[in-house]
Amino acid sequence: MKKKITALTSVLALSLLFAGCGNQAASNGGNGGNAGADTIKIGWFGPLTGPTATDGTHSRDAALLAVEQVNAEGGVNGKQVVLVAEDDQGKPEEALKAVQKLINSDKVVALVDGAYSGPSKTVAPKAQEAKVPMVAAYAVHPEITTGGDYVNRVIYTGPIQGKAMADYTINELQKKKIGVLYVDIDYGQSIYGAFKEHVEKLGGQIVIDRPFKMGDKDFSSLLTAVKQANPEALYIVGYYNEASAIVKQARENGIDAQLLGVDGFDSPKYLELGKANTEGSIFTTSFYTSDSREVVQNFVKAWKEKYQGEPDMLSSQSFDATKVILEGLKKSGPDREALAKAINETKDLEGTSGKISFGPDHEVIKPVIFMTVKDGKFQFVTSKVYN
Repeated sequence: MKKKITALTSVLALSLLFAGCGNQAASNGGNGGNAGADTIKIGWFGPLTGPTATDGTHSRDAALLAVEQVNAEGGVNGKQVVLVAEDDQGKPEEALKAVQKLINSDKVVALVDGAYSGPSKTVAPKAQEAKVPMVAAYAVHPEITTGGDYVNRVIYTGPIQGKAMADYTINELQKKKIGVLYVDIDYGQSIYGAFKEHVEKLGGQIVIDRPFKMGDKDFSSLLTAVKQANPEALYIVGYYNEASAIVKQARENGIDAQLLGVDGFDSPKYLELGKANTEGSIFTTSFYTSDSREVVQNFVKAWKEKYQGEPDMLSSQSFDATKVILEGLKKSGPDREALAKAINETKDLEGTSGKISFGPDHEVIKPVIFMTVKDGKFQFVTSKVYN
């Protein structure tokens, strides 16, 4: 779009563009380059194409929803906010290109990280070096936030999630013999590593573990080995596409172990693809739509009205990551250094995924939620804060 338009019109145009043409928005930056002195630009990056495009689209749409809501309330200190989106295709090298463009060409004041752990871990040092605040929405690798004061995270790390499930499996479910299938990327490795360590500390035993790759569809050989090991519980550390295939094939192969999972299960697609085989599975996450808190119900209502569907954990996390930046901007203005300080000082912000505070390590402090599938629906089990 070459002609000059007002800031408000730009935001409305951006909304329509994102709602109807996801990949095009990624390629042209959502018209962010047209923002003027009366606007503030924040960047978003994540997968809008490739095998994880559904997750990236939900993340971007959640960030857009948060931006639209703050603009409808008058913006940030009288300035409208423009979201500039870039597609990382789920690849670290593409994430690096995206972030360099957002920082150097689009001049964004902050970054919403809607990417997975691999890309996030790659770009975090670049955000720190450029002194551009970045908030990771759902990437869980521990190294992402270790580089300095400009990178925070609103999801607990992979090790926290693994520790939580280990505690629940051994102490609540009373399952001691456990099999594990994990996706062979940073996400799967970091969660499983902590799970294994804590299972063994608590007196349990990993009777079999096997990696798998994203995009795998046939798990028959892995499940034959699992069946021979005869675990009491099967922990599947991966995303909903592979997880739904695993639970379906596990049940078809006569494996009746308790099915356990991670926040990658937390999508309506898991239920849709896995069908009745998902019944009774238990997983950790950070959000559930039936949470009675006003902030959650307002978010669910707004999401349904705008996108005609149910928000998931990735939507919630990305909405919260964007809100952290927007609330910080209200206190700091667009100065990046002041904004980083304001973000670090976030305390008890009412997020859709819980009250958000940051520790001195830039990691969020909030409870881990346990959900189960009952009668074909996600239902709340319990929650607990783990350190």
